Amino acid sequence: MQDENRTSASPFTPSRGAATPYVFVLPALVYLLFFWGYPAGYAFFLSLTDTTFGPGTSRFIGLDNYRQLLQDGLFWVSLKNSSVLFVASVLLEVSLGLAVALYLSESGKRWKGILIVALLLPWLFSEIVTAMTWRSIFHEPFGLLNGLLRQAGITEIPWLSRPKTAMAALVVASLWQGIGISAMVILAALQAIPPRLMDLASIDGAHGWRRFLYVVLPQLKVVLLLDGMLVGIKSLGSFTLVFALTGGGPGHGTEVLATHAYRLTFSHYDLGHASAVGVCLAGLFLGLVSIVYLLQRGGPEPARKGLP
Repeated sequence: MQDENRTSASPFTPSRGAATPYVFVLPALVYLLFFWGYPAGYAFFLSLTDTTFGPGTSRFIGLDNYRQLLQDGLFWVSLKNSSVLFVASVLLEVSLGLAVALYLSESGKRWKGILIVALLLPWLFSEIVTAMTWRSIFHEPFGLLNGLLRQAGITEIPWLSRPKTAMAALVVASLWQGIGISAMVILAALQAIPPRLMDLASIDGAHGWRRFLYVVLPQLKVVLLLDGMLVGIKSLGSFTLVFALTGGGPGHGTEVLATHAYRLTFSHYDLGHASAVGVCLAGLFLGLVSIVYLLQRGGPEPARKGLP
């Protein structure tokens, strides 16, 4: 009789443990909604107002802040600088991380463990420590780099006093901190490639660059895209490194969207305008994530099909 009851039960009847996964997910969901969802929603609401510091200073103005952004020359300057930092960081960090990972993946390398530790140490430092370290290196005229130039008989360079060299200094500092973790992520993906796949490629006559282009690189496609996305998000949202190393100068030459929003908030007390900049920055994040998702939807190349 009990067996008949079991078989007659509806397949859509939830079991007693059906809610268990949701119970475990609930704390993370509450955290995301409270610490991420609510601030994001409130920032979007502020971007539709003319809110400033002080009581009774908020009035709904619709899309006026976004129209003002289109006429804000400094917004376009900061957007251009953010784009330059984004492109340089992604291209250099991912490509150099790939080169380092390929070097470390070769067996028999001496001091491999020491090299890995040396690469990861900068990643463990906070951005403020990284900025202060590189500020002392690029300092004029007493920095380490200009000291080396003087000893070599080369004219000193005002690294942080020119827009182009200041932007280059930002890129170098960002690379120094992030290249290690990129290399480790790519190295893990390299070691996950089936050895038999490499053996089959060698049998088919694929060696050197041919094996890298047609066997290794397709297997790393998803990892490289995800690494590029993480590097891009870090560079687009970079604030501490820029603010501590160059302060957005000289002459707004390294002003990025994050520092522009900061100045609008704490120098001009224009919370609505600053929130509009923040919403635009969040839109860039979402656009980057969407592009990466569309590119990697197909996953890695089916080169390992048929392999055990």
